[in-house]
Amino acid sequence: MEEYFYTAASRIEVINKVKDSKFFASIAPINNEEDANDFVSNIKNKYHDASHNVSAYKLGTGDQAIKYSNDDGEPAGSSGPPVLQAIEGEGLSNTVIVVTRYFGGTKLGIGGLIRAYGNSAKLAIKEAGIKKLELFDKLIISGTYQLIGTILGQIEAVGGQILSTDYKNDGGDINVLIRPVNYQTLEKKLIEHTGNKVDIRVVERVYL
Repeated sequence: MEEYFYTAASRIEVINKVKDSKFFASIAPINNEEDANDFVSNIKNKYHDASHNVSAYKLGTGDQAIKYSNDDGEPAGSSGPPVLQAIEGEGLSNTVIVVTRYFGGTKLGIGGLIRAYGNSAKLAIKEAGIKKLELFDKLIISGTYQLIGTILGQIEAVGGQILSTDYKNDGGDINVLIRPVNYQTLEKKLIEHTGNKVDIRVVERVYL
């Protein structure tokens, strides 16, 4: 998994007028294909009377990335791919955009459509903003009461974030967020400073 990626910072809609046509570009951050499909469906329902609801999204990064685009009745390659290119051009992942067109009577031609849809998507990205999501390991570190202070100190020493501490009869469970690159350092320090008397479990990896 990548250490970080960039996505849309907010869910917004912008309007772009090109000649006699109106283009409504809607953008949102997403976590999976279900999120993307739900967003596209909602926009299509909202603008059910539109000439076209062109959509595109990208999920994940690198070779594992999922890329999708749909021209929704516009000439092949004239609308969906330019929207997807706008997403990729800004280096975004986990982002969906739907560009809705209300035809105003003036044909734009293939080149005009490519520019209109691409520019509408870029405008949506600009207005939504971009945020960076970083990969973290979510841990549960367990130890006796005598070791809690030592454990907390070592977590802070490597830049870990303490989410909460759940106390039990014989000690406590400490919920922690830490960057994967710092995990082995923390593990080594805890073993050294506690005599290997702690239990470290990786619960999940999350982007935050």
